[in-house]
Amino acid sequence: MNLRRHDLNLLVILEAVLREGSISAAARRLNLTQPAVSQGLGRARVMFGDPLMVRSGRGLRPTRRGAELRAELGVLLAHVGTLIEGPDFDPARAQRTFTIATSDLGELIVLPTALGRLATAAPACRFDIRPPRHDFGDDIPDLLLMGAAPPEGSWLARDLFEDRFVMLAAKTHPALRGTLTAEGFAALPQALVSPRGDGAWGPVDAALAASGLRRHVGLTLTRFTSLPAILAESGLVAAVPALYAALPAVSRVCAVRPLPVEVPPFTMRLVWHRTRDAEPAQKWLRDGIVSAVTDATGISS
Repeated sequence: MNLRRHDLNLLVILEAVLREGSISAAARRLNLTQPAVSQGLGRARVMFGDPLMVRSGRGLRPTRRGAELRAELGVLLAHVGTLIEGPDFDPARAQRTFTIATSDLGELIVLPTALGRLATAAPACRFDIRPPRHDFGDDIPDLLLMGAAPPEGSWLARDLFEDRFVMLAAKTHPALRGTLTAEGFAALPQALVSPRGDGAWGPVDAALAASGLRRHVGLTLTRFTSLPAILAESGLVAAVPALYAALPAVSRVCAVRPLPVEVPPFTMRLVWHRTRDAEPAQKWLRDGIVSAVTDATGISS
């Protein structure tokens, strides 16, 4: 094949459209106009002899060939980036996008300090934060922030810090005062944050179950962001990570007390796919987050 016959810049545009599933989102990511991205997609369709993306509702979905290319192009462009960067990664000169998947707990606790440093060191790079998913398929992020066990398969992990659960409630809640037994805690109407929306059984539930107890969940949420306002107005309580409870936006309206049941601590981890382990840019990203968290918490991973 004569590569000089093809405009390889179209691969960058195609990868962005396939990953984002939207012309407008791809244009924002690439800092191009929507007509330029649309035109690039049209030329890529000619180059591959396939529609690649077809209209589905308000967005676009890949054809079978498009889905195959989405996985292949991500790996290919990452390798090209490594070839250009050489054995070392220079964040001051780099121009690339990093994708990080996390719940809003990771956004609230880890990312503010870490991304401030990373963005300063790599001003021309973009950091895309995405919600976690049950199955990433071919659309594997560069990094995951997880408070659960890493997924099975070709994944690697690095511990960031341990945290414990505490009870969070409005400052005027009567359960913050006096004696609180495990039975009393289980009977309190509670809000449960379940990022996947499945009301998953967690370590607090397991600890209560060991004593033959089950907590009374009156509300489930998928995000921590709105929890303080809800607790302040509803009379509900919640078991939450202590580092989250200590955030100024939370401690302004809520207060904590220890849980009356022994719950093992959980570990927040960085998780990444084995195929990204040796890339200099990925190592810089991971090391930058670890360094920022270590400085902020005083805990060495």
